[in-house]
Amino acid sequence: MLEVKNKAGAKATDQRQGGDLFVVDNSDAEWKVKNYLREWTDIAHTFDIATGYFEIGALLALDGQWQKLDKLRVLMGDEVTKRTKKALIAGIQSVVTQTLDASIEREKETNDFLRGVPAIVEALGRQQIECRVYTKEKFHAKAYITHPKLRIAGSNALVGSSNFTFPGLTQNVEMNIRLELQHQVALLQEWYEHHWEQAEDITPEIFKVIERHTREYTPFEVYAKALQQYFRGHEMSVGEWELAGAGKGGSRIYPRLDQYQKEGYQSLMKIARDSGGAFLCDGVGLGKTFIGMMVIERLVEHERQRVVLFVPKAARKPVWEKTLRRYLPHLSGDFSNLVIFNHTDLNRGGEFKERLDRIREMADAVVIDEAHHFRNPGIKGEGARRPSRYRRLYDIAAGKTLFLLTATPINNRLTDLQRMIELFTQRQPDYFKAAPLGIHSLASHFRKMEKELDHAVREQTGEGDGVETNQVEAGLVLANDALFRALVVQRSRAYVKASQLQQGGPLTMFPTRADPQVAEYSVKKTYGRLLTMIERAFSKEKPLFSLAIYNPLAYLQRPDDAIDPLVQGRQGQVVALIRTQFLKRFESSAHAFGLSCEMLLKKLLAFVAKHSQSPRGQARFERWKAIHSERMGYIRPGQPGLFIEQLDLGDTPDVESFDDLITEEMLEDVAELSPDEYKVEDILDETYLDLDQIVEFLDELKQFKPANDDKLRALVRLLKNDPVLKKHKVLIFTEYMATARYLKEQLAEQGVTGVDEVDSGTKEDRGTVIQKFAPYYNESSSGELATQGLSETRVLVSTDVLSEGLNLQDATRLINYDLHWNPVRLMQRIGRVDRRMNEEIEGRIVADHPEQKAIRGTVAFWNFLPPDELDELLKLYRRVSHKTLRISRTFGIEGKKLLRPEDDYEALRDFTHAYEGTTSPAEGMHLEFQKLMQDHPDLAARLDALPGRVFSGKQHPSDGARAVFFCYALPAPAATIEAHDGASADAGAWSEETGFTRWYLYDLETERITEEPAEILDLIRSVPDTPR
Repeated sequence: MLEVKNKAGAKATDQRQGGDLFVVDNSDAEWKVKNYLREWTDIAHTFDIATGYFEIGALLALDGQWQKLDKLRVLMGDEVTKRTKKALIAGIQSVVTQTLDASIEREKETNDFLRGVPAIVEALGRQQIECRVYTKEKFHAKAYITHPKLRIAGSNALVGSSNFTFPGLTQNVEMNIRLELQHQVALLQEWYEHHWEQAEDITPEIFKVIERHTREYTPFEVYAKALQQYFRGHEMSVGEWELAGAGKGGSRIYPRLDQYQKEGYQSLMKIARDSGGAFLCDGVGLGKTFIGMMVIERLVEHERQRVVLFVPKAARKPVWEKTLRRYLPHLSGDFSNLVIFNHTDLNRGGEFKERLDRIREMADAVVIDEAHHFRNPGIKGEGARRPSRYRRLYDIAAGKTLFLLTATPINNRLTDLQRMIELFTQRQPDYFKAAPLGIHSLASHFRKMEKELDHAVREQTGEGDGVETNQVEAGLVLANDALFRALVVQRSRAYVKASQLQQGGPLTMFPTRADPQVAEYSVKKTYGRLLTMIERAFSKEKPLFSLAIYNPLAYLQRPDDAIDPLVQGRQGQVVALIRTQFLKRFESSAHAFGLSCEMLLKKLLAFVAKHSQSPRGQARFERWKAIHSERMGYIRPGQPGLFIEQLDLGDTPDVESFDDLITEEMLEDVAELSPDEYKVEDILDETYLDLDQIVEFLDELKQFKPANDDKLRALVRLLKNDPVLKKHKVLIFTEYMATARYLKEQLAEQGVTGVDEVDSGTKEDRGTVIQKFAPYYNESSSGELATQGLSETRVLVSTDVLSEGLNLQDATRLINYDLHWNPVRLMQRIGRVDRRMNEEIEGRIVADHPEQKAIRGTVAFWNFLPPDELDELLKLYRRVSHKTLRISRTFGIEGKKLLRPEDDYEALRDFTHAYEGTTSPAEGMHLEFQKLMQDHPDLAARLDALPGRVFSGKQHPSDGARAVFFCYALPAPAATIEAHDGASADAGAWSEETGFTRWYLYDLETERITEEPAEILDLIRSVPDTPR
């Protein structure tokens, strides 16, 4: 019979042995290994412990008691696989210390200040506690030999399964038996001493591990660690592959990046990993292409992913393909995992459709350059109509990681950004529902921001509804939006300059930009009586044109409740937008306005012909044609069609400027109208009035001669008289193809040499046009052009096909020939010449053209504005578009209080702020952290060595105030897209890798919690000698 009782003094009587067993197995709430050892500390002078593992919790369980011992020896072991003695010892020490370190971190979860641990550190320091690791063989022994202070009592031993860990002493079901016969204990002690002598002393290592958690940390260390953790939560850490170098199989691009570009790449990768998509929205001319190249190299080379890159047609050859061939030539071959498409390829059929279908099935990641071109969903495509480019990209993007590059995420409205986000969220409303964002409806989130923006703009300008949103104004709400900060990497030029200076970069990385200059002209001198006619036409109840054929729902025979209000509203928008385009073209040039009138005339005539089949209708139409037959003689032949339908609303900005406002879904074909459903006669009446108005305009335009064009004369004077413009390169931008071609023709007639022109319809290879104008920044030179038999261009007239993503900084001067209706476009244009400079290329330019030395490193630009008629043009714009533009008399950009001459200084300051930017609070923090790392080269390693929780204290800057600062690294799950059947995909385990860092400051007096890092930073900022 075996009777077991697990209590002090309990006996297990074995009749076969005739002896007693003393068992401790942790199963009794009152009697555990911990209790056994605590009682022994009252009467013992030494503990000799053998254990497989050692954790800090074991000693803390005996806190207050183990201190009574003279000596506590811990002999431990662990499994390792190292072969050499040195490696074996190092491996075991590493495992032991890591286990111990982890146990201390767990202890902090319930014991923040590690009560009891400092005493352990002191005991290790004075050798009261000693620790050794047995390295010869696997060591799994568990024994507790207790030596009493009084010899008469005799030593005891507890032998069994309990490790010297908190669970082993208190929680796990164990089997431990006490030995008290002295000859048995003596044998055990002899065994212990033998292994102790053969073990390696790791007391110093144990001391370092524990002391690391208990020493007093300075305010500076806490401040620096908080900054490091904040940015670690926003950036992916750099790995061996980035740092190894191309010669050792590492990255070829990473060593070429500036510090801010490296930070951008690291942030971009972490955001994409956490959210499935990421935006790079650095300002114009800040080197987004190289960050994109770095992302592509990592994805293809390091992660072995299949990547598709979508780029604007204009930037494919001169930018992406050339850069890839130069720096990553192995990625541009036939068997590469990288494939490049133009944006416009998404609209093409045949072979391209088949290739894109394969991309949809096989690609892992999508990189989109100038991603703002995908801000309008467009039409779904039914029947013979193809889906929009956005829709095609949306289908391809499903299930893939997206990287979106654009300097202008907001062009006209906040929802521009929403539509781009939906490319990777696939319109799952609660995609960002997880902490910390907690957004359960993306659409509702953006509606809320739009209301906040409207309120902010109203406070600043006194105007809200009907004011177009631009990126500068959008910053009023986006800067504080958690979603924007979570998805977007965006650094200002001001930050980049500061970062470069701090890192010891060149001071001339960017050119010095002069204040914008005004090239004045008179609309009245140019148009004469036509200006009066335009003003009179705009003053009608239906300004300029009624355009009834584009708004047939306003002429229904009877109200129809089934009509979608959105469709009806869209038709009204189309009418307003066509009127707006006529006004813009009127301001651009008589040539552009006249061409638009001709196009609209032919479209209206086609409509009238189609709907005048009755005898009465045909008679009326024939009578109108007879009256105007002479006038029709000077209308250029061609198929009828309004200009908005002839334009390919695609990738080229001279048409994209129209796409800024008119989405493809607005351009549904106007079908033949049934008299049973529509008041066709009323529509015809309005159309005839429009035809009469157009004929009046064309009659007056017939009298127009270039010699009367005051705007053109102002341009010629500027090009011939300005000391720089008459000799050096200049880039002239206009929004319209007709204006661009008109300017080329007229400048050549006026004797201006070296003129070329480019627009979306230019037949010559665009890369060649670019290289002829800016050879040095496009891997050529004046000499190479001459060798190839190409004439170098001095004056390049361009539509906005060249306003994005191109290096044209061979030129230092730029002219905006049109009024700036959109500040985003202005910034993009200026960014073609006001860009990062390359020291080597600048040296080549000056060596080949020493006459340019004085102007290199400078940028100047002119804006054509009609100061006397500007107010009237703006009133007309508001009349037709129902929107207000705030345009400066100085340079034509939206800003604050910009309609009075005395506000020009304010306008200039606002533009500089918008273009250069000021360092944001987050950028200021990053610069501060950069400087810390630079001033203290060993700081990064010291911070990495800090434990998970450190504490300190410093004097509050405000007298009498008290506060507590917290920096938390919080875990989070990765964002996931719901399965197509509606079931949620497994979000996986929460981790700090996919988590985020948050700062909090709790004011003890006011009980207010502050979460704004920049505000908190002012309170915790410290220097190395800040007293604790």
